[in-house]
Amino acid sequence: MLKRTMLRGGFIAAICLSVISVMGCASGSGGGSARSATGSSKIIDASGKRAVVKESAIVKFEEATKLAKSNPTAAIEAFNAAANEEDNFAEAYYNIGLLQQQLGNFKDARDAYEKAISIRPDMPNSYTNEAKMLIDEGKYDEAESLLLKVADDKTGIAPFNVEANLNLGMLYRRKGEEILEKERGGVEPKFSMEGAENKGEIKNKEAYDMFAKSVVYVRRALAGDSNNIYCYENLSAVYYLMNSLEVARLVCEQATIKYSEYNEELKKQLAAGRITQEELERKSYTPKDLSAIYNTSGLIYLAEGEVSMGNAEFKKAVEADPTNIQAMLNVAGIAVNVQDYRLAYDLYNKVLALEPNNVEAYLSKAVAARGLNNLDEAEKIYREIIKDHPDYPQAQFNLIVLYQEYYLKIDEARQMWVDFTNDATANKVIPGRVQEAKDRIKQIDEMKEAQKKADAEAALIQKKMEEMERMQKELEAQEAAEGGGAAAPEGQDAPAPAPAE
Repeated sequence: MLKRTMLRGGFIAAICLSVISVMGCASGSGGGSARSATGSSKIIDASGKRAVVKESAIVKFEEATKLAKSNPTAAIEAFNAAANEEDNFAEAYYNIGLLQQQLGNFKDARDAYEKAISIRPDMPNSYTNEAKMLIDEGKYDEAESLLLKVADDKTGIAPFNVEANLNLGMLYRRKGEEILEKERGGVEPKFSMEGAENKGEIKNKEAYDMFAKSVVYVRRALAGDSNNIYCYENLSAVYYLMNSLEVARLVCEQATIKYSEYNEELKKQLAAGRITQEELERKSYTPKDLSAIYNTSGLIYLAEGEVSMGNAEFKKAVEADPTNIQAMLNVAGIAVNVQDYRLAYDLYNKVLALEPNNVEAYLSKAVAARGLNNLDEAEKIYREIIKDHPDYPQAQFNLIVLYQEYYLKIDEARQMWVDFTNDATANKVIPGRVQEAKDRIKQIDEMKEAQKKADAEAALIQKKMEEMERMQKELEAQEAAEGGGAAAPEGQDAPAPAPAE
């Protein structure tokens, strides 16, 4: 099974404490970080908005910022202390949200972002970060609503915000993909080594419209940051999905050019003393940032029938980012199709080491085990998935294939197919496979009927042959009797004729 897109990545969360900075209010008497006579200072965020904040809250905020990298839990407590000092300290709540999100405490993170939004509805990143979590949870409509509050042309607080537009692009891309998956009914598109079955026009207008909207928003993000590799990554993937292969290829090539140009420019800035070494390392792109581009490039080659080139790109993606699950699955998928089951089996094990709960990889491992003739292991995996993931009927489908095509237990397989077609989850999740099951039942019945007819015909032929043999023996016996004398007993020579007188 080839992975067409990076569904688990590409969303820009903007989790960066540098977005919020603490600065003193300029005094009329001179330089430095001066405080006002009332004991308050000001906060400046990335949008340039200002709000008066108590000096005591500023002190706690600065303490929290210092703790953020080394001790996020303590930093959260310190940001809470800052927020307690100042009721309208939206920036403190925002940073609490960032840290809770980093720690995986998503409910607490959302609560913090909502608090920040209620205080400062003009801070874009509170919306984009909360939307990122909603997207990961599959709550697309809620995420879309938040992102449009930022990026809507007419009512958005920051229509050209890069993160909001890029996340909207990814959101519409994912919606389009899910429409196509639903249309397939859970049946993956067939892989053709010649490439003919890997491309074709998108006939589903709803999916196409989603991809078209995705292009609009990703391009707007790119307009705001022309060096953003993630914009190129997602734009190339969407064009691939729209079957605009030449355009997708050009975007991939542009990504690699921008990658080099941007890093070279940073090196020049370092040499000129405009940035520090630490800033260079933080801002520079790494090979890992190109991994998804290589993966999409590989898919384009496959669609063009260049399997070896595609495989090479997938391998480059894995080399650039050994954690790129999609690229690893694609290398393994090609290995299965060329019957290199050992390579595929090993790759699926590597994927599972990174994502132990990746059910798709576990199921694919069983397919590779089946190819290696490890049928017991394959059956064990199928049954474990059926037990632990009752909402994943693909394992049940593969188990029945094992019984029908490998164990050759046709009657048992037929009853399993009948049960599968009556399974409510299978009908909901993979209706295409249910239809295939019905076709298999029909094929089994037709095969059995054909075998029954063949057996009947064979029996009739056998009966006719036996009848012919009986008739032949009777004829021979009659000829022997008419020729004079009884026929010799079977196994003995006939008596010699009497000599003529």
